[in-house]
Amino acid sequence: MHARRLTAGVYTCLLLLAVSWIPGAYANTLLSVSPNQASYSLAPYSEFWHAADSPASLDELLALSPAFERSHNVQDLNFGYTRRDVWLRTQVRNESPDAQRWIVQFEFPFLDHVTLYTLRQHFSGVQRSGSAVPVEQRALANRQAVFPLELAAFETVTLYTHVAASGSKMLSYNLMTPEAFNAQDDRYNFWLATYFGMILALGLYNLLLFFGLKERVFLHYSLFVGGFGLAILAFNGIGTLMFWSFLGDNTARLVALGFTFASTMATLFAQSFLNTETYCPRWHQVLSTFRSYCWLAVLATLLLPISSALQLMDVTVFIAALLLLVCGSYCCLRRVPSARLFVFAWSLFLLGAGVFALRNLGILPANFITLHGIQIGSALQMLLLSFALAARFNKLKRQKERAQSVMLATLRKQEAVLEQKVAARTRALEHLANCDVLTGLLNRHGLMRCAENALLRNQQQGDQLALLMLDLDRFKPINDHYGHEAGDFVLQKIAKRIAHLARTGDHCARFGGDEFIIIMESIESADTLATIQARIEQAIQSPIILPCGERVSVSVSVGISTCQGADNATLESLLREADNNMYAVKTRQAETCYRYGSA
Repeated sequence: MHARRLTAGVYTCLLLLAVSWIPGAYANTLLSVSPNQASYSLAPYSEFWHAADSPASLDELLALSPAFERSHNVQDLNFGYTRRDVWLRTQVRNESPDAQRWIVQFEFPFLDHVTLYTLRQHFSGVQRSGSAVPVEQRALANRQAVFPLELAAFETVTLYTHVAASGSKMLSYNLMTPEAFNAQDDRYNFWLATYFGMILALGLYNLLLFFGLKERVFLHYSLFVGGFGLAILAFNGIGTLMFWSFLGDNTARLVALGFTFASTMATLFAQSFLNTETYCPRWHQVLSTFRSYCWLAVLATLLLPISSALQLMDVTVFIAALLLLVCGSYCCLRRVPSARLFVFAWSLFLLGAGVFALRNLGILPANFITLHGIQIGSALQMLLLSFALAARFNKLKRQKERAQSVMLATLRKQEAVLEQKVAARTRALEHLANCDVLTGLLNRHGLMRCAENALLRNQQQGDQLALLMLDLDRFKPINDHYGHEAGDFVLQKIAKRIAHLARTGDHCARFGGDEFIIIMESIESADTLATIQARIEQAIQSPIILPCGERVSVSVSVGISTCQGADNATLESLLREADNNMYAVKTRQAETCYRYGSA
């Protein structure tokens, strides 16, 4: 009897303990909210359940009645990449005597489908949101999954949340007052707008530099920024909110495609920026091989299931950042220009990308740094690389200016040489046009030009001008007997004697055959002309030794015509008068020779 009573007492105590434990455990999952506090983290007050065959609706879940696991902190709700859907459960009680309005906010914006069920005493409500849900079907139009929650005075509700996502499931969520949520949302949107504005400005600026300078490094950087910016735009929910909510589940694929393409362009940018083909040929080959893998990864993100494409994206981004960092470090050892700044920039990006990948894989906890690490790292990296590109732009500008200066100096030098050649050629052509080829004296054309100028000066100054016509005698026999070469030799000798006897400023010309012309300006008297004529006749009559050794001599008949400034004489009139006088001299010489011959 005593044993039975003892056993009954033990069972009674255990039952009382169980009853006392159940309310305590239940109380730990109940969040009592007050308007005096603006924000609550729901992670410590939540339970979660996920299985391969998790139900798709609340009725199915309640019918299944699964055993939820308790969440103690935010890290417990970081499930990483898992294909299983997740259910969350928590209870919220309004301790205020007034009705209150709250906002349920999921921090991680990259969640495809989030469905919130609100169980009340008499009914339940359903709200949907998520990055794959069209904006018009969301509970609130926001880049994150957010839901309004109305609580009556002293009301207690149970929240069931169903999350289906192909990417990493970071399910930290909060309960916030509308004022606190709007303030936080405005602050985040400001920084995101600043971030995307910077990306857009950097991309367009370097694209314009490419069109201006035709340097591919600026194009590669612009494509890298463009692919990265597109992925971040989709990842943060802004793209789906503003541009492509119609993509639905393919929004996640766009993230994978953008980051993988950015890794491809980053590899190409590193090769052109560091000039690995010249400084590090082996690393250039390694990066080229990896870039081929990246192109295959880009194709794979279009064909693989979205979850696999996202995991491939994480691996590709992390390997690309690590590989480029090692390559940049090697280039630093080789003292490649701008390699140090490149390494520092990619170290920051690698840190952000590593945090991003490890958080998605569920290795790192979810917090502000891990949630926005890739944006912080990429912003610093892009700014540093932009500084490096600006330095390269200034270097290219200086090189271009130096090249232009050298080219201009070369052109000027060539222009001066060309001008000299043109002047020399012009002088040569003028000499050919105005001078006799055989004797070097003026020809008929040159004589006419010089005569026009001489007559014009004579008219202006009123001085006496004389034209002397010289016709060689006994020249034809030399030409006939010794040949034309000997005749040309005699003409050259006579031309040199005439040029030697002429005064400075006199004009000597070969008029044709064996006739020569001398135009003399500023003649003082007739005695001067007689003296000059005598000297010319004496010089020409001097013997000439031919190349063959024979000695020959010629005489000359000189006809002179003169004019004063007021006579208005022309070259034709002077030539006609001098020709008449020359023939008169020849006639007299012929008569004299005949008379002496008869005697």
